[in-house]
Amino acid sequence: MARRLSFFVVVVLVALMRAGGTAQEPDARTVLQAALKAMGGENLRSITYSGNEGYVAAVGQNYNPANDWPAPLITTYTRTIDYEARSSREEYGLTTERPAQYGPVGGGNSPVITTPIIGEQRRNWFVRDAAAWNVDGTNVVPQPAVAELRQLDIWLTPHGCLKAALMPGANPIAIERTEQNKGRITAVSFLALGKYRVQCAMNSKNLVERVQTYLPNPVVGDLYHEFVYGDYKDFNGVMFPTDFHAHHDLDDDLEGQGVNVSGGHNSFGLTVSSVQVNVANAAPAIPEAARTATVPQVVVQAQKIGNGLFYMGGGTHASVAVEFRDHITVFDAPLNEARSLAVIREIKRVIPNKPIKYVVSSHHHWDHLGGLRAYVASENVTVVVQQNNLPYYAEVLWIRPWTLQPDRLALFPPEEVSEGYTFETVGQKHVLSDGTRTMEIYNVQGLQHAQGMLIAYLPQEKMVLEADLFTPPAANAPMPALVTASHRTFVNNVQRLGLDVQTIVPIHGGRTFPWAEFAKFVASGKPAPGN
Repeated sequence: MARRLSFFVVVVLVALMRAGGTAQEPDARTVLQAALKAMGGENLRSITYSGNEGYVAAVGQNYNPANDWPAPLITTYTRTIDYEARSSREEYGLTTERPAQYGPVGGGNSPVITTPIIGEQRRNWFVRDAAAWNVDGTNVVPQPAVAELRQLDIWLTPHGCLKAALMPGANPIAIERTEQNKGRITAVSFLALGKYRVQCAMNSKNLVERVQTYLPNPVVGDLYHEFVYGDYKDFNGVMFPTDFHAHHDLDDDLEGQGVNVSGGHNSFGLTVSSVQVNVANAAPAIPEAARTATVPQVVVQAQKIGNGLFYMGGGTHASVAVEFRDHITVFDAPLNEARSLAVIREIKRVIPNKPIKYVVSSHHHWDHLGGLRAYVASENVTVVVQQNNLPYYAEVLWIRPWTLQPDRLALFPPEEVSEGYTFETVGQKHVLSDGTRTMEIYNVQGLQHAQGMLIAYLPQEKMVLEADLFTPPAANAPMPALVTASHRTFVNNVQRLGLDVQTIVPIHGGRTFPWAEFAKFVASGKPAPGN
């Protein structure tokens, strides 16, 4: 918590000092110009840097909340930034096939990778001004929802933060302070893109060592984001770090205070091997599809899959509404508040005049957790979680600050959340029943994907509700090429529990799927490497 507080406390204190006329703090613009000169950035228009040693973590996807983010290795990495065109092209390959000297995935903190990469996964990510897109082979995939954050990322680079702090409207302020293990540093705080408070810290040689900010996040609220730069070298008159290290979220140890802060922290590492300065044709042309793309509206499609059972699809993630005699239980609340509010409206349309009483949260991964707070704020639900993950859920629902983009729960917290009445926990089995319908909730054993994964079984309908264990192919498409560890674990647990399953109701995939067809695939399919 100390790091979180220090950043904002510094900003407030500096503002108070300036308001009181204190003349001891350095002039921010002088500091920034001196750093640009020392780093060879005064005439730097564009830059390309490359490396083939490092990692890119899957933020929000740790095995359990105490683990670090799982981190596939970089095979190749190249990034080109054009500061004048406000553009970035980031191209890299990832693999989870790790040489023995690197130890377990996740920098030694995470025992397993949650989503193995078969071979190499290529990523080509672009941004220019307000347009963002990916390139998959020859296909342009617009990414309007992340355009602002990709644009911000340009200004969190070593030279980028100096240039951004000197832009109109940045209003930089500076102080000197002693930083732990760093000695005296000069820190400049400024506004990037008119809304993100960024701190850029320089050492005694006027080299940027640390850039920090906070980003709005649908799970943890104010998400800490930090780059640490080191081992500077001279590349044709430009000083550039050859050691990159980034953090997403905080690594504070508050367990002794009864708080289980997420272990996820290390998000990116790169050893830079080559740098090119003022490269020609650095800015990519904006494809027309990306130029005109807008963030799509949330679409919820309710499909009746049984008596009082509705599959709430229409996107990459679904939820399942189960009608009981006097209430509704929802299985999974993925993505974000906007998605959940739309799902809630549709549930109330297809099952009118009944309250949503329970949400069964399948697991703690952020894409499946991001919509949970909306149910607590709007419906005051009881959240059913696996007992080992309870401290993290309690933190997500109550302890975190939400100042950047407050959601409903931050603005209108119900009393039950602060007093801890929000949860029911599952050890190995938990039953919800009203005498007419029964939902059996089980903890999946032996799963490598996530600790505390829950599935729900409806014995009358012989349906199993699951997330991330199996994603059905599109209708008339072939089954997956490989049988994964999650597939086998799913079958093993259904057999272990003696469940008579006829139908799989998945959170991903957009449709239900016959159990018999899935079981046949697992029994006869080709195993993925390592399975």
